[in-house]
Order: sequence, then C-alpha cells, then structure tokens
Amino acid sequence: MATDLKLLWLRRVLFVKVLVTILVWGLPALLGPLSLLAILKVPIPAEPIYLRLFGGACTAWGVAYWFAYKDPVRNVAIVRAGLIDNALPTIAIVFMTLTAQVSSVFIWISGLLTGLFFLLFLVLMPHRENRLAI
Repeated sequence: MATDLKLLWLRRVLFVKVLVTILVWGLPALLGPLSLLAILKVPIPAEPIYLRLFGGACTAWGVAYWFAYKDPVRNVAIVRAGLIDNALPTIAIVFMTLTAQVSSVFIWISGLLTGLFFLLFLVLMPHRENRLAI
C-alpha cells in the first residue's frame, strides 16, 4: 500500500477512534448517569469514582488521538502508544470472557473494537523518514 494511501486510511481510523473513545467510552463514563450504564449492563463498581477516572482517562486518550489524527507522522508516538492502549483492554476482556466474568454485550463489542483498532494501528503505523541523528 502506498504511503499516502496508508496515511489517509490511518487518519480515517484515528478519526473513528477519536469519536468512539470520547463519545462511547470517555464522556459516558465520566459524566453519564449510572442508570445509563446499567441499561448497557456495564458493571458499576461500588465506588463510582473508579468509573469516573476511567472516563477521564478515555477522554484524555481521545484528545491525544485527535492530535495524532491531525498529523500522524509527527505524532507517531501517540499511535505507537495506542497499540498498548488497545491491546491491554482487548486482552483483559478476552481473559475475563473466557473465565465467565463478562456478560455485557457492550463490553464484548468494546473488546472487538479495541482489538480491531490494535490491528489497524499495527498495519497502518507510519514510519518517520527523517530521524535526527544523535
């Protein structure tokens, strides 16, 4: 795949990642009423502060992905960190599903999405042509 076409697809993927990260995971967990999360059968911890912190972290990641979307080559470190950001939740959700600890379809779909984003970031990762010699 040509470099320009790869970057175009990476920007598209990053745009979708921004939307999903902020609007589906971040803001609902940060600001949403707990009743909304209960409808989605998302487990709500006894102390919702952890859920709110998760929402804040997701929202912050969404902002970082926005910077990567604007210039993926210059912000390649964000895309690389995104590999870990997507791999860890995918692994956790797969493990918890196999041990029968997850029954929420919303969480399963989230695991599929994070796995897909991981694979897409891996395939579309930009390579910096001009590195500074140290």
